[in-house]
This record gives sequence, C-alpha cells and structure tokens, in this order.
Amino acid sequence: MKACPNHQETLFLDVYGELDPVKRSVWERHLETCAGCREERQRLLGLLDRVRDEMGPPQLSPKKASALSWSIKRGLREQQASSRWWKGLLGTPNRLIPSLAVVSLVFVALGWFTINKVYDPSSIQKVSGLKSEEQMVVKDSEVINNLELLEEMDTLRKLVQVVDNRDII
Repeated sequence: MKACPNHQETLFLDVYGELDPVKRSVWERHLETCAGCREERQRLLGLLDRVRDEMGPPQLSPKKASALSWSIKRGLREQQASSRWWKGLLGTPNRLIPSLAVVSLVFVALGWFTINKVYDPSSIQKVSGLKSEEQMVVKDSEVINNLELLEEMDTLRKLVQVVDNRDII
C-alpha cells in the first residue's frame, strides 16, 4: 500500500519529530484508519534508524576541534564577564554602607556641636543686651570662628554629591 499523497508533508514532519501538537492529534487519528500511511511511516523510521547506525558522528579535524574549543571557552568567559558586573554592583553597597554611616555620624556630631554652640543660652543673653551694630559684630565673629567648620561641612556636602552621582552612573 502507498501513503496518501495529501499527507506526504505531514508524514515527513512526523518522522523527523517536527510535527506540531495540533496536527499530531489529527495525524494520529488518520494513522489509525490508513494502513498505507502507517506502513510508510514505519518504513521511513526504520530507514532513518539504519542511517543513524551506519553513519557515526562526523570527525573533526584537530584544527576545527581546537577552533570549536576556543570558541566555546570564549563564549563562557564572555558570559562570566557579563555576570560579573552584577557582583560588582552588589559588592559596592557592602563597602558603601559603612562609609555613608560614618559620614552620617560626622554630620550628626557636627550638627549637634554646632547647635549647642550657636544656641547656647548664655550667648543669646549676652547678644540680646547689646545694640544692633554690636549684635552684628558678635554674629560675624561667630561665623569667622566657625568658618573652618562651615568649610568642612561644604566639603562633606560635595563628597556626598560625588558619591550620589557615582551611584547613578
């Protein structure tokens, strides 16, 4: 018996294992009723098995084997390199967190001492008893005395901006 001529393509796709599931169910129902297609399928499967048994895998020349090995190793290295940036990204916060904690503590300490010095009740009482010009001189002298502290705070502010901008990049 011969296979149905309108099912030749389906037969070949089935034998090569490339038949989609929807067509496979229709094809299996057809095989139950058509002896010719069943026999042709078995004959083709047997032929493909004999061909696979007779022909071993192709042998690579040493040059091609070396090129293939090098290509695989290079691909693996590139894959590892692309995954390393995640490790670097995840490793950075571990070093960054203690640094930010120290900077925060310095800000808190400087703020605490600045608030205590600026809002010292005795200095407010002294300034309140003076004339307006004398009060401005006292405030200017406080700014001059605390200029070094202000410069340090400005430096810390710039440092925080640099760290924040580096995290964005």
